[in-house]
Amino acid sequence: MNIQEILLLTISGTAVLMDFLWERVSNALILLSLTSGFVFWTLSHGSAGILYFLPGFLLPIFCFLPLFHFRMIGGGDVKLLSVLGGILGYPKVLGLLLFSFLTGGILSIAFLISTGSLKERISYFFNYFYEYSKTGIEKNYRKKGMEAENFHFTVPIFTGIILFIGGYY
Repeated sequence: MNIQEILLLTISGTAVLMDFLWERVSNALILLSLTSGFVFWTLSHGSAGILYFLPGFLLPIFCFLPLFHFRMIGGGDVKLLSVLGGILGYPKVLGLLLFSFLTGGILSIAFLISTGSLKERISYFFNYFYEYSKTGIEKNYRKKGMEAENFHFTVPIFTGIILFIGGYY
């Protein structure tokens, strides 16, 4: 296992634990991870390392700002994807985004089917956008607290990292 893989596993694993224990990923972890990723690329590629780090870091921010705007994804998840993307670099960050969302979708659907709330959540989703299109009033999509429908997206992110280390992308 190389330094990049150790960083990715440590950061994403710690984020999962924080998310389950405190329902948030701390900014201290994000800042430490951001610094670690930048130092990793700079030490391994010199000043050219910035060209590996920066696109991987920025792509998740630009991709997920709309989801964050409607509070469909947490800010900690976006920041976590960004720092992990910075460590992965471009284009490998694309694999992380793809596998994280595929895994998240599969886990979400399985959870909703097992709890019998799939129809209710689909209805909630469409009603949310219907109300927004009618009124233009933005409200949080997610409910606060340990609600059953509040999905810990750090789990599929961690799974995406495991798939990277396993050589799937």
